[in-house]
Amino acid sequence: MKHHVHWLIDEGVDAIMPCGTTGEGALLEAAEVAAVIAAVAQIAGGRAEVLAHVGRPATRATVALAGQAIDAGSDAVAAVVPYYYGLADEQIKDHYRRLLESAGETPVFAYNIPTRTGNDIGAGAVRDLASEGLAGIKDSTKSFDRHLEYLKVAADQPSFRVLMGSDGMALDAMREGAAGSVSALSNLRPDLFVQLKDAFLDGRMEEAEVLQARISAIKVDTSAGPALRGLKTAVSEALGRRGIGYPTGQRSPLE
Repeated sequence: MKHHVHWLIDEGVDAIMPCGTTGEGALLEAAEVAAVIAAVAQIAGGRAEVLAHVGRPATRATVALAGQAIDAGSDAVAAVVPYYYGLADEQIKDHYRRLLESAGETPVFAYNIPTRTGNDIGAGAVRDLASEGLAGIKDSTKSFDRHLEYLKVAADQPSFRVLMGSDGMALDAMREGAAGSVSALSNLRPDLFVQLKDAFLDGRMEEAEVLQARISAIKVDTSAGPALRGLKTAVSEALGRRGIGYPTGQRSPLE
């Protein structure tokens, strides 16, 4: 992981989110999550922002992990919408309020991926939380209409950052005002995402379109097979070409 993080930063990524979906955070023990986050923060050493994912189904567990991540040097924390039990908006908002209170000055991000959690946080609830200090949201709904709704919140709250969580929509999201993207595929091709960002910011839209098409095509190729296996095999092979023996094994029951 040390070599992987160094490589990502050397390629120019702005931030790293340890223990998100691709990092199998939901399958790790709390102590393992804390250890991974601490290691990434140490390796990054201030060269890239560390947005540590600490989300658990229970509020108390999420708050506890957030405290450990902050103590370890994370720049911000993110928490997936609590999963398993069906929750009303007010329960979800109370979960994030507890996290905001405990995090103090450390920015807190929500992370919405309803196909995995069974719960969804709408734009209205996000607007309420943004007014109470929520720093942003990672949007993995795969709904561009919903993304636009979140961006309306950001338009009214300039400090609120909306991050696209779907690789195939990265360019469209930036065009509409997204602050960036949290990408699974950038673990394998950070160069393409950095080039995409630079082309967009420089106004080189034809180049940006070509890069987005390449990203989308590689995403299809690495999504074949069960769960994350295709992507993790490709990452292992890429690091192997750099002399790094990176394992492909996944945490049970994904193995």
